[in-house]
Amino acid sequence: MLSSLIGYMAISSGCLKKGLDDLQNSAAKEMTTVDYTYRFLYTDTIQKGTPKEEIEKDRVCEVLFKKQTTKLTENGVDVFQTTISYDVNSVLKAGPTGSVTKNQLYAQFQKLIQVDQLSKLWVYTTVSDVSIVTPLNGAPKLGSPGNFSKDAMYEVKAANGSTKNYILRTIKGF
Repeated sequence: MLSSLIGYMAISSGCLKKGLDDLQNSAAKEMTTVDYTYRFLYTDTIQKGTPKEEIEKDRVCEVLFKKQTTKLTENGVDVFQTTISYDVNSVLKAGPTGSVTKNQLYAQFQKLIQVDQLSKLWVYTTVSDVSIVTPLNGAPKLGSPGNFSKDAMYEVKAANGSTKNYILRTIKGF
């Protein structure tokens, strides 16, 4: 059963368009963008005061930071120096509208970020196709909450095995 499932998965991946570049031995290992978010949980009430009222616990509020990034080179290493800031429009409220407003979430976020500062940021990068990103020297894993209060170094490995290091430098603009 497992072998047939694996075979099916390999077959289902063949639905790509014709004429795409063969990246199997690609040397591409570029990091092109860095994005920062912050997430927290909140409780909301949907259809408050009606017979269909429903309490929604552990809803996720995501805050997408505004950013100004400068690319530098220090000692032969590319550095993404990013100043992050936010305003009420940075708050992204997901799901059906409940009794909690965007302004209430923004106020809650402001209290949390004053405590957490740069210690619980979710950071995402865009890299070349078929490359792999690895944290170096204790840098936080990308795509999960991490402490970006100091420079973080990452290695981007191309499909052909060649590598390039990058530093993410996060500056608090709030």
